[in-house]
Amino acid sequence: MEEDKEGFLYPYVDAFLCVDCGLCEKVCPVINQSTPNESIAVYTAVNPNEEIRRQSSSGGIFTLLSETVIAESGVVFGARFDEHWDVIHDYTETYEGLAVFRGSKYVQSRIGDVYSQVKQFVKAGRKVMFTGTPCQVKGLKQYLCREYDNLLTVDFVCHGVPSPKVWRTYLNEEITRQCEEKKNSFISL
Repeated sequence: MEEDKEGFLYPYVDAFLCVDCGLCEKVCPVINQSTPNESIAVYTAVNPNEEIRRQSSSGGIFTLLSETVIAESGVVFGARFDEHWDVIHDYTETYEGLAVFRGSKYVQSRIGDVYSQVKQFVKAGRKVMFTGTPCQVKGLKQYLCREYDNLLTVDFVCHGVPSPKVWRTYLNEEITRQCEEKKNSFISL
């Protein structure tokens, strides 16, 4: 994946390494648009734990679903911040590991090799929950090339994500502002 001038990631094929198998085009969710499905039913729910709801988006349902999967020795994938405040996809197998996935991130996450990790877990028979944007869920399903009974995918209403460049600019400005505040408060002591 390569970044464009706004920081969005797009697939890049190294023509020197390409073997012309066509798999990247076969699994591309942009090239292979499916017809929209009609909803069979729509449900609303809220996590009864007020503390979890405060840490969450959309009523804390991610945590309830995740805890159920982990209770069955499963694996949960979601988006989290890394040490540089970039948003990446990752997984956990523990209840304690769920906290970093709670709450909206509002930027495009880096998938990395997560799709291949999901495939390894589902092929090994583990229950897997994958949470992401609708296009990430579609990309995963296209990558897997078949349905798995032990895979639960959860997407959310997405109206697109802002430019990653805007996010990095905001972070840099916020870090600079906080450093200035600390410097000024230290000087006034």
